[in-house]
Amino acid sequence: MATIYRDSAYNTVFECMAYLNTHYFSDVEIVPRTNKFHFDMFQQTLSKGNFTGPRLLDIGGGPNLGNAIYTCTQFPEIVFSDYSEKCRQAVEKWVENTPDAINWSQFIKNVCDMEGTGNTWEERQAMVRRSIKDIIHCDVLKSNPLEPKVFEPFDAIVTSYCLESACPDRESFKVSMKNIINLLKPGGILMMFAALNESFYLIGEKRFYNLELDETFVKEAVVESGCHIVSSEVFNFQTTTLLFVAAIKN
Repeated sequence: MATIYRDSAYNTVFECMAYLNTHYFSDVEIVPRTNKFHFDMFQQTLSKGNFTGPRLLDIGGGPNLGNAIYTCTQFPEIVFSDYSEKCRQAVEKWVENTPDAINWSQFIKNVCDMEGTGNTWEERQAMVRRSIKDIIHCDVLKSNPLEPKVFEPFDAIVTSYCLESACPDRESFKVSMKNIINLLKPGGILMMFAALNESFYLIGEKRFYNLELDETFVKEAVVESGCHIVSSEVFNFQTTTLLFVAAIKN
């Protein structure tokens, strides 16, 4: 049986560049389609004009800067968090523009092209770097996921494919959802992407754990955490099913 990695493996065998090449930078058909899905969901949610910052928390961002690239025009103060020291270091290097930082320029160019506002990718890149105010450890299984740090409640929280890789069972998923929502101010917005019907995801040939989820359960967890859902959409392509949920804290 193939090894399925989880927990501490994100600080050991997890490879940031391999993850990004597989899920964000590849030209394999599924990747541009999922990137467009992410873009469309942020555009549809934030274009309504009711959900502006200044403060956004990215929970469990991994080495992925996509959420910050999509949202920095609305939220000029972003706190980036992840469980893995490897992932946090990758983001820190990019923010500090070190010579060995991962190159996000083509991804940013693609986002600017989709927006069609005439802004240059260089301007957007500088905006993202200015927006990321802190890069910190998080653990969604803790009552304060940002422990030991304490923050005022955030205007918005975004989380992408985090809880299903961190939570061992459905009960802990619901608890973790409540832990996250405790960091959101009343009236604040949660924007969440989740992978459905998957027990693992691939990085190269390595399998990393996922808690199998379905749409009904995820929405139930969001509502039970103290939010009301304002929009949701499912993306299907071949064997991949993704869910986006936007919800407002009561």
